[in-house]
Amino acid sequence: MKNMKKIYISLALIAAALLGQACSEKFENPAPFEPVTLTPNITIKDLKARYVSGTPYEINDSLVIGGKVNSTDEFGNFYRSFYIQDATGGIEVKIGKTTLYNEYKEGQTVYVKARHLFLGAYGGMVQLGEKSAEARYETSYIETDLRIKETIFRGATGAKVVPAQLTTSSDIHNGLLGTLVTLKNAKLVKQNMTTWARKATPELEAGYGEQTFELEGGTRVVVRTSGYAKFANQPAPALYSYADVTGVLTKFNSTWQLALNSLEGVVLK
Repeated sequence: MKNMKKIYISLALIAAALLGQACSEKFENPAPFEPVTLTPNITIKDLKARYVSGTPYEINDSLVIGGKVNSTDEFGNFYRSFYIQDATGGIEVKIGKTTLYNEYKEGQTVYVKARHLFLGAYGGMVQLGEKSAEARYETSYIETDLRIKETIFRGATGAKVVPAQLTTSSDIHNGLLGTLVTLKNAKLVKQNMTTWARKATPELEAGYGEQTFELEGGTRVVVRTSGYAKFANQPAPALYSYADVTGVLTKFNSTWQLALNSLEGVVLK
């Protein structure tokens, strides 16, 4: 009986030791972030120029681009992608993950080894990702952790991107697509709802909001907001009011669009 008691005690001690080790491993602090430094050998503008409309382009050269992150999915208006820009332009990088803002912060330098990735477009906006299995899309997401580690490299954090200032119609052009811009003193001339977007309800699906701002000279830019944005149900500015509006400049066919990172990008006049 005494021997059995000793065995039980020994087993209990072993189990406790193993549990303690498991807990220790579980709550072990992650390795500190070590920023990577790579040397880009092509600009974002020149990489995008390799794309020919309507034909997904596989990158077979060992090309490296680098740029600063100018978008964030922290507030829900971007989904499974982020934008980077260098001195020549910007591009959307499609990554099949959410909460990207934890790893790819605004102002952080990110490098992409683009070999065997694909350039494609949606609504005329060039994107960088994997080949799509669906004919209606030209690119898909870089999905697996291994593939992400092989292609996307996090560099040093830094100051946020300073947006280009767009005051008149002559200031806006295709070279700014994918970059951070500010519509200066723009007039709200049209809206499809009085909130920035529509969150889902038991009766209705989430819906995009569209607030159309006009620059001096008449060029219109649609500020398009996802119904999944945290600020979707916040009131939009009153019609015909003026504001400085900052976000990532995009385009859908011939329509200029802007995506807000957060409502901090809207300053009423």
